[in-house]
Amino acid sequence: MDRTSAPPSVDDQAIQWFVLLRDDEATEADRAAFAKWLRSDPSHEAAWRSLERMWSGLDVVGRPRQRRRRRNTLRRAATAAVLLLVVVGLGWQMIPVGLFADHRTSIGERKTITLDDGSQIELATATAIDVSFKPSERRIKLLTGEAFFTVAKDSTRPFIVSAGRGEVKVLGTAFDVKIARDVRVAVTQSKVQVGAPPSPPVEVTASHEVRYGPAGLSAVTEADLDAVQAWRQNQLVFRDVPLSEVLTELGRYRRGSVVLLGGELGQRHVTAVFDTQDTDAALDIIAQSLSLRVYRATSWLTLMIPTSDR
Repeated sequence: MDRTSAPPSVDDQAIQWFVLLRDDEATEADRAAFAKWLRSDPSHEAAWRSLERMWSGLDVVGRPRQRRRRRNTLRRAATAAVLLLVVVGLGWQMIPVGLFADHRTSIGERKTITLDDGSQIELATATAIDVSFKPSERRIKLLTGEAFFTVAKDSTRPFIVSAGRGEVKVLGTAFDVKIARDVRVAVTQSKVQVGAPPSPPVEVTASHEVRYGPAGLSAVTEADLDAVQAWRQNQLVFRDVPLSEVLTELGRYRRGSVVLLGGELGQRHVTAVFDTQDTDAALDIIAQSLSLRVYRATSWLTLMIPTSDR
């Protein structure tokens, strides 16, 4: 641990040990130093136990007075858990999005594409599409991310956007399609037809939206178009949205993973407007308003921790 700067708080020290001891390169000297730190003050063990509880199930590494065999088993289990976190939470960011797609954007990038027919597609961050124009149809496949479509009218060739298990059919209109936990289609002009098995297709008119997933289509509801289109002005608008969803959305605009320690906190609701080009500031604002601490453990891992969880 770096001791050349101002001494970190006890909670911050616990977090630093937490990260260090789950590193494959942690040495016996590191573990001995941790054991000494843990014994040196009752507040150290209290901070460490609290961090264990918030990590929701990860075993403690380097616990003193344990047999070496048990400690090695726990260390391997913790290492496997952290590797799983890296693969699930970071792996998709370490591989170029839609590597072989016709068009794609990187994290934090926006790009507008003009197609041969004059239609325009604005790609949000970390988005990839394939384009296939035929005499009978114009088809776009949204592979990942989010895109806003402004479609040129052509009565002889319908414009079709496929995303996930469904598709959107139009002749000339403007709408937004986003792939997240489900697929959301929001219409800003004219109307579209959205189909997703096993549900029958539905018509979605301007200022309305529909979502779909494995169970089929949701009901058509009124859309918050300001929030839907905010990303086109480098903003994210949240109105009474669970913190877990807010952090997921912010994660699309930054490299690395944001982990919230204390799963129940993810249900707290957030109303805010954030700049997509400064997600660190957004995390700091959230932390201040919800009594959290932001700890940037590495360039690829940011932890959000309750300031009082004893």
